[in-house]
Amino acid sequence: MRIVLAAISCCCLLAACGGKAKSGKELAQEICDCSKKANAMDPSDPKRATAQADCLKKQGESWNKIKDDQQKSDEFNATLSACASEQIRQSFGK
Repeated sequence: MRIVLAAISCCCLLAACGGKAKSGKELAQEICDCSKKANAMDPSDPKRATAQADCLKKQGESWNKIKDDQQKSDEFNATLSACASEQIRQSFGK
């Protein structure tokens, strides 16, 4: 029984940790979606600032994962730049 539990535990751990690494674009898109969702919250909502701070935290964590990979960091920066430009245009109604 212990062997079976150990085998199942190892498989679960490998499945959780051994997944395909995300590209810089995928990581940035997650940050973009988080930011859009947080910014869409009502400005008077007390949870809005926390949601925005969580997005910034995720951005820092994601950057730390890819900063040493030039291709991923370029993808990350390009995607976030496009996202920021889109959100700025939307905020001015264009």
